Order: sequence, then C-alpha cells, then structure tokens
Amino acid sequence: MSERSVTIWNLLVLFTIISLVASSFSVFPMNKKYNRVKKRSTDLQFGTDKELENIISYLEGRLEERSQFQFVIENTPMMLTNVLGLADGSGRRIKRNRNALRVALVYQRNEHFQAQIDYRGSAYTITVGDTIPNIGTVDVIDGTQVIIKTDNGLKIYPAPGYQSVSYNDDIDGLNATSTKKIINN
Repeated sequence: MSERSVTIWNLLVLFTIISLVASSFSVFPMNKKYNRVKKRSTDLQFGTDKELENIISYLEGRLEERSQFQFVIENTPMMLTNVLGLADGSGRRIKRNRNALRVALVYQRNEHFQAQIDYRGSAYTITVGDTIPNIGTVDVIDGTQVIIKTDNGLKIYPAPGYQSVSYNDDIDGLNATSTKKIINN
C-alpha cells in the first residue's frame, strides 16, 4: 500500500474512534436512565388493589338490587297534551277540584262571545243565557271573563291569561271585581 492509502486509512480509523467516543458520551446517560427505569419497574405491581375491588363489588350488588325494581309511568311524558293546555281545551287538565268551574277559553263568534268551560271533568261550550246545572245562568261573557248569576249573587270566572282581582268592596250586595292581564316574562 502506498503512503497515501495508509494515511487515508489512519484518518478513517481516527474519525471512527472519535465518533464512537462522542456517541458513547451521549448514549451513556441514556443507559443510566434506562437502568433506573428498569429498576423502578421491577417493584411495580399490575392489577387492582383490594379497596377498589371491594367498591366495585358493592356497586355491582347495588346495581343488581336496583335492576329488580319495576317502574310504571302513568302518563306518557312525551305527550304534548300532558304538558300544555291546548286552545281547544283538550290539553292537560289541572289537578284542581273536579267540581270547580274553570274557563278554558273565550272566543268571539258573530258579534258575540262564547266560552268553553271545564266543569266536573267535561268541556262545555256556553253562550249568554245558558244555564249550568247546580251553578246558575250565564249573564255576561266578554274577552276577559265569564259572569254567572247564581243564587248567592254574581260569580266571576276569569279567562285564561287573566286573573280575577277582588277589591273586597261590598256595594248593595254586589262584589266589585276587576280583571287584570297576566304578563308572562
């Protein structure tokens, strides 16, 4: 071999040794970290602890007990009529006294008012002059109220959206009453 070839080989071996030493300086700390992680992982225990197993078994027992209950819903909650009172009065019935009279709606027809009332669980359409058994005769129907003449005097039933406001004034046996519009915010 010529001197030039020997010099190139010597330089190549020298660069290889320098690169091996330089890479060992970067690999050695990583090897130390790897050994520490390996040592720590030998103490690691896989699986669940007893406390967690006890909690899970307790919860499974409770779930088994609860699955034996049977729930029956009386009214279908997704039925719109169970939630809203509809304009024709066929909607949700308010759980009040079933014998009480309640005005479901008041509407105008041919220049006079008519009303739909709920009385004893049924809906009736009334006009001025109609007689309601056990209550009295319809005296006045306007857009805000229905006034019925009874044996005890006049009874005022407000239309939906209005409430009867009594001033507790007794003028010759008549109660002065006014209606007020309810504003829902």
